[in-house]
Amino acid sequence: MWNKLRRGFAMVLLSMAAGVLVWAFVPAKRQVMMATLSPADMQLKPDGGGNSPAILGSRLVMVEWPSVMRIADRYWMELDFSQLDDGLSLTEQPAGFSDAYEDYNLMAEARFEVAGIRVEPSNPTRESMPRGQSLKFKWQLTTNQPGSYDCTLWLSLRFLPLDGKAPSQQPVYVQKVRLTTTRLVGMSAPVARWTGGVGALLGIVLLFGDMIGWFRRSKHTLRIH
Repeated sequence: MWNKLRRGFAMVLLSMAAGVLVWAFVPAKRQVMMATLSPADMQLKPDGGGNSPAILGSRLVMVEWPSVMRIADRYWMELDFSQLDDGLSLTEQPAGFSDAYEDYNLMAEARFEVAGIRVEPSNPTRESMPRGQSLKFKWQLTTNQPGSYDCTLWLSLRFLPLDGKAPSQQPVYVQKVRLTTTRLVGMSAPVARWTGGVGALLGIVLLFGDMIGWFRRSKHTLRIH
């Protein structure tokens, strides 16, 4: 009777531990959002005269983030800002635009805003943007509370005149993102991993004698055959 109870308890314990470990270790699915920016989207707003300085040639913005975040685990939000090969040569210019690189040094600035989630780096990140160069921005995300969080992702271009005048900044992409965080029966991911590991080890210990007996019987059967 005791052996049946022990085996039954061990199997239930192993099953529960396996479920907890799966929840704690399986990587979160990633969500992806893409948008194409045209020269009109990446122009310095006109001051009333002449063509508008703009980055010529379309660019692709791709945002990637975790669909669900486990409490106390680290995740990444990524933004790729890349040149599209749309066949635009340096001598071709869309009507109404001038090549911003002729009069400006350009930088891209990305900022990720959310309350209730720890974001690193927390300040806006700036990167120099030579012609045709692709950029990637990354933020590390962690949280200690479950729930849904509304976030805002900003991408701006910073135009620095070559003649030393004051720089200008122009937002070119603003996107709302919702992050969802969760825990398992009140447990964070590290606690769930520890609990699942201990449960699995205890289940194996309870079944250790049965496993040794099964191994010996199998070995004996193989010798007979």
